[in-house]
Amino acid sequence: MSLKMSVKRTTLTEIQKRELCVYAHNNKKTRAQYVDWIEEKWSVRVNESTITRILQTSDKCLNSETISPNTKRYKPVTYPEVELALKEFVLNYQHRTVLSDAILIEKAKMIANGLGIPQDALQFSSGWLHKFKDRNGIRRRKLEGEASSADEAAIANALPLLKELRSNYPPERIYNMDETGLFYRLEPDRTLATKRLSGRKVNKERLSIALCANADGSHKLKPLIIGKFEKPRCFKNINIQNMPMTYRNNAKAWMITTLFQEWIKEFDRQVGLKHQGQRVLLLLDNCSSHKISGLTLRYTDVHFLPPNTTSKIQPMDAGIIMSFKQYYRRFHVRWMLRYVEAGGRVEDLRMDVLQAIRYIIQAWDEVNAEIICNCWYHTKILPDANVDLRNISEDIRQCEDLVLNDLADALQGLNLPYPMQAEEFLNIPEENVIYEVPKDDQIIEELVYLFKNADKEDIELEEMDDSNESPVISVNTAINSLETVHKGTDEVSEDESVRSASRAFRQTFDIAPTERLVNFYSCAYRGIIQGWMYISENYLCFYAFMLGHETKIFI
Repeated sequence: MSLKMSVKRTTLTEIQKRELCVYAHNNKKTRAQYVDWIEEKWSVRVNESTITRILQTSDKCLNSETISPNTKRYKPVTYPEVELALKEFVLNYQHRTVLSDAILIEKAKMIANGLGIPQDALQFSSGWLHKFKDRNGIRRRKLEGEASSADEAAIANALPLLKELRSNYPPERIYNMDETGLFYRLEPDRTLATKRLSGRKVNKERLSIALCANADGSHKLKPLIIGKFEKPRCFKNINIQNMPMTYRNNAKAWMITTLFQEWIKEFDRQVGLKHQGQRVLLLLDNCSSHKISGLTLRYTDVHFLPPNTTSKIQPMDAGIIMSFKQYYRRFHVRWMLRYVEAGGRVEDLRMDVLQAIRYIIQAWDEVNAEIICNCWYHTKILPDANVDLRNISEDIRQCEDLVLNDLADALQGLNLPYPMQAEEFLNIPEENVIYEVPKDDQIIEELVYLFKNADKEDIELEEMDDSNESPVISVNTAINSLETVHKGTDEVSEDESVRSASRAFRQTFDIAPTERLVNFYSCAYRGIIQGWMYISENYLCFYAFMLGHETKIFI
C-alpha cells in the first residue's frame, strides 16, 4: 500500500507576501511560475490558490509599511500615521542619542497631538510601545563614534581597508551610491539666480537625485528622483511608471531614511538578479539617513565611508555626479537657447518637473562606462595595475573641458545681462544640501506637517505647484509631428546615412499594423518630442536611438 506524503501548510510572512507582490508587479507570470519562484527563493511550497489570494490584496501589501519579518498576519493599527511618523523620527534620530522608552512615548504623544488625535484615543503605554517596536523591527543599539573632522591621515587610513574589502569582489560587484541636489530650473543669470535661491521658492524648484553605479560602469541603476509634490500637474496624462527612474516626494525634496530604506531594498533585489545571487559591496557616505538599525539585506554588504573623506575616496564625488550635472546643464541651457532663438525671454521660461526628469534621464544616460570607471580608478580604490593615474586624471579633465566648452558656448548665446560662467553654473553651493540634521522637535514638526497634509494635495496648489497639465496627444498629431521630423531631416541633413536611417524608420511604421502604431505613439509620443530636441544636435544618434532601442523612449 502506497503512502501519500502529507504536505505541511505553509504561511508566508507579511514581508514575503509583499516581496511576492513586488515581484509579480514587475514580472508577469503564471500562478504556477510564482509557486516555483517562491519555492526557489524561500524553500517553501504554497499552492496556486494562495498565490491568487495574496495577489488579490496586492494593493494593501504594496502600500503597507515594512513590519517585523516574522509577522504572519497583518493587523492594521488604529492610527497608522502616528506609527509612520514615529518610525521616521526613530530612524532619523537614533544615531545621535539613546532613545529611551520615555522619550519615544513623549514624542508619540507630540505627534498625536499635532495630528489632532484625541488624547484618549490612544493609550501610549509600555505595551503599546513594545508592539510598535516589534511591528517596525526597532531594537536598541549602541551609538557609533564619529570623527569630528577629516584630514589626509583619515583618508590614508581608510584606503587600505577599502582595498582589502574590494579584494573580495570583482569590479562589477562593487557599487557606490550618492545623492545630489539639483535646482532644475535655475537660470544662468546671477540676478535671477539670487532671486531663485532666496525665500520659499528654493524648496519647490529643487530635486534630490540618488545615482548609483558599479565600478566597471556595466550596471547603472535608474535614478531616484525626490521632489516636493506627489503628483505635479505636469504628470497628468503621463505614465511616469514607464520612465527609467523612480520618483518620490516629501516636504523638502530631501533624502530621508524611509526613502533610503525603500531604495536599498530595491537595490538589493536588483543586484541579486543581476549577479545571480552573488553578494555585492555597496559603498555609502556616513550621513544619518543611510543608517538603518536591524536592516537585513540578502545580497548586499554595506560599507560606510569615514566622515568627511568622501570628496576624495567616493567615486560619485570624484567626477561621476559632476559629469551628470554637466550634461544636465547642457541640455537645460540648449532648451533655453531654443526658446530665446524663437523670440522668447529667459525670465519668462519655466521648466516643469516632467521636463527636468527627462533631462535627468538623458544626462544619466550620457555618463558612460568609461567616465564611471575612470572616476573609480581616480579614488585609488580599484587595483592600479597597468593604470597610470595621471592619464586617468587627464582623461577626466579633457572630458569635462569638452562639455564645459559646449556649455559656455550655449550660455553665451543666451545674451544674459549678468551671465554666470560655466563653472559657476555647475557649482551651486546650495545644491549640495540634500539632507539636514535637525533638532528632535524640528523632526516632529516636519513629520506632523507631512502626515497631517498627506490627503490635502489640493491645498494651496495654485501657489505651490506652478506647472501645467500635460495635454493628451492624439495618434494623428503624433504621426503628423513625426512627418515633420522626417521633412526636417531631409531638408537640413547632408549626411546620407542620416537620410537613410530616416527612410528606414518611416518605412518601418508605414507597414506596421494600426494597433502597433496606436500602442507606440500613445506610449512614446512625449519621448519623441524629447528626441526631436536631441535630433537638432545629432540626427544620427536620434534615429539609431529610435530604430535600435524603441523601448527606451516608452515614457
